[in-house]
Amino acid sequence: MKFIIMVGPAGSGKSTLTGELAAHMESFGPVVARVNFDPAAESLPYDADVDVRKYVTVYEFMAKGLGPNGALVAAVDSLINHVFDIRGVLEDIKPDYVIVDTPGQMELFAYRHGGPVVLDALTYNYPSLTVFLVDAVFLENPSSIISALTLASSVAVRLKRPQVNVVSKADLLLPEVLNELVPRLGEEGFLESLVSSDEAIDPYTRTLMLNLSSALYKAGFIGEVIPVSTGMPETLDALYAKIQQVFSGGEEYKYYDVVGGNY
Repeated sequence: MKFIIMVGPAGSGKSTLTGELAAHMESFGPVVARVNFDPAAESLPYDADVDVRKYVTVYEFMAKGLGPNGALVAAVDSLINHVFDIRGVLEDIKPDYVIVDTPGQMELFAYRHGGPVVLDALTYNYPSLTVFLVDAVFLENPSSIISALTLASSVAVRLKRPQVNVVSKADLLLPEVLNELVPRLGEEGFLESLVSSDEAIDPYTRTLMLNLSSALYKAGFIGEVIPVSTGMPETLDALYAKIQQVFSGGEEYKYYDVVGGNY
C-alpha cells in the first residue's frame, strides 16, 4: 500500500479531489481505497472503503460538553485507539494506493500533536506522501499566496513527508493566472516581485512578506505547484504522474525532488 494524505483548509476541495483522483487512478488499473478521516463529515462525494465515523464521531464528544472544535480535536486524537482496526480493513482490501481525506481544520496537522501521531500510526511501514491543496481563491493577491504557502510549509514540517503542493479548483483561475502565474510560483524571486509591484502593501507588511517569501525559496520549499481541477482530466494526469514519481523514488527519494529544495 502507498498512502496519499489529502490536507488543506476547509472548502479547498479535498473530498471532491479524493473521489475524482481515486476514480482517475483506477482507470489505469490500480486498486485505490478511499478513507474518510473526518469524524465530523456530514456527507461525502465518494463511497468510502473506510469511514472513521464508524469508530468515532464528533457528536460523541459534543455530548460530553465539548464545543465543535474541541470535539473534533478529541475525536481525531481518539482515532489512535482504532488505527489497527483501520489498517486491518485496508490490508484485507489490498489496495495499491490509499487516499486519506482529512478534516479541514488545519490546526490538527499544522500545530497540534495528535493529528501527525495518528497519521504516523496509520501509515507505519508503508510509503506515504502529502498532497496539500491551495484553494484557487488564495491566488488573488500576493498576501494570500504567501499565507497559503507558509501554511503549507508548516504542514510539511509537522507531517515530515514528501509533499506535493497543488492549486485546487484550477478551472476557476483566469487564463493568465493559470498559464503564467502558477507555473512561476517555484521560480526563485517570483513572489518577491509580486510583493514589490503591489503598491497597496504598507512598509511593515511588505518587509514581512518579502522575508517570508525569501525563506520559502531559501528552504527550497515551493518547487513545482500543480494546478488541479476535477473538470480538467489532464491536470489529474499531471498529479498522478507526480505521485508516481515520488513513490518510485523509494526510501532514497529526497524532499527536494518533490518541491525543489533541501529537506
